[in-house]
Amino acid sequence: MADNTSVMKKNFPVFDCDSHINDPVEIWTEYVEPEYRDLVRQSYWRDDRQAIINGRARSTAGGANADFGRYNVITISGPGIDRVTKRRLQFEVLDDEKRDYLDHKGAYDPAARVKDLDLLGIDQVMIIPTAIVGGYAFVENIDGAHALARAYNNWADDFCKAYPDRLYAAGWLPLQNATYAADEMNRIAKNGVRMALVRPIDARGNYPSQISGYGARSGWDKIFRTFEETGMVLGMHTFPSGVMPLDASMERMFSPGQLVDKSAHEVGFLQGLNSQTLSFIYEATTWLTMVLLSGFLDRYPKLRMAILESNATWLVGVLEQLDRHFQLFANERRSPSKRLPSEAFYEQCFISFESDETGVFRQWDAFQNVGIWASDVYHHDGSDVWEAIKAMEDVEVPEEAQAKLLGGNAYGMYGIEPKTFVNEQLPLPARPDWFPSREEIDEFARTQRDPNNVAELRVKAEAAQQRL
Repeated sequence: MADNTSVMKKNFPVFDCDSHINDPVEIWTEYVEPEYRDLVRQSYWRDDRQAIINGRARSTAGGANADFGRYNVITISGPGIDRVTKRRLQFEVLDDEKRDYLDHKGAYDPAARVKDLDLLGIDQVMIIPTAIVGGYAFVENIDGAHALARAYNNWADDFCKAYPDRLYAAGWLPLQNATYAADEMNRIAKNGVRMALVRPIDARGNYPSQISGYGARSGWDKIFRTFEETGMVLGMHTFPSGVMPLDASMERMFSPGQLVDKSAHEVGFLQGLNSQTLSFIYEATTWLTMVLLSGFLDRYPKLRMAILESNATWLVGVLEQLDRHFQLFANERRSPSKRLPSEAFYEQCFISFESDETGVFRQWDAFQNVGIWASDVYHHDGSDVWEAIKAMEDVEVPEEAQAKLLGGNAYGMYGIEPKTFVNEQLPLPARPDWFPSREEIDEFARTQRDPNNVAELRVKAEAAQQRL
């Protein structure tokens, strides 16, 4: 997050294409239809303590505060809480009152969300769920999956109706069954939903590439055709593969990101490397390679696709590699494809980037028509638009290109009318007395460069936390 030492301004509307809520328990307790409640309880159920998949497997992405150590990483990144502040807070002794303060209510409440949008410099936003992105694909019962998708979409519709010019909901689909998914897409399209989400994984043998043949795993063609017919954007949203239901029946590899966990944790690396590092990128690049080399986008010429939460700096190099192999193996290609992979991408696809991706900003000319900015608020790596603008200015990205990257491309992709609600950086509300001061945070930033200092701080913080 950019600091408030100087007031920053902007001359264009900003659209945040990927910003999260923390799926509230009300989705299950109030929005699941009563006649389906028992079925959903056996399919995917969440309460204040945990989330259970298929009546037996506890999801590691339940979203409850109890799932995390010091603070909820799903809801921590509010206005003014930058990366150094979050690291400093890991060494703070946090009681329930302090943890509640750090649990940003905009992750659940639309009025609180809009107040935060003003402080973050964001005019309009696409709201995306969190926990269900990780575990929902493993739900076995198709009727239970359908009922929960309806419940989420109805809750999200009510959430966004409170501020219809600022809040927009991405739809969630019961991809376990193509007919149900198409029905739900058509239903939410009537409510003005502009995008629906797909995670590119092989959960239960249902990777989103099975578009021909017969049987239960051949229904993706119907889903992609419905995207074209409704005009919805296909939001290909990735997730860390280490966040999955804990059940032996699900140990089968479903994501290319799982290799990161297997190669890091099982050999005892001390740094705690996990699928957060590369899983997002691996899921995106694997899917994109299949799409661009197979002629997929020629089969669905009206489809618009956005790659979300996968970073973007890698894109230029990957497209160059795919173009090379597209030409090198031209004789081996079985399905017709009229365009180079890079041509198909630039004509039908978009990709999100975050505020600290300097590599994107240095290559702004390659991204100026396809890049869409994402805050990823309130997740632990979330940021505000002021940080993105400062980073762009530091490498001299023209303001016209900034306007496209930070809003114009997303408005065009979604078909949403641009509106401006905030033009300059606003002062942050006063912090409680216990919250680290800017001076303390800056001092921590200096001392944490020495691993020995960090280790000493961690020991002291853990001992103090245990005394609560």
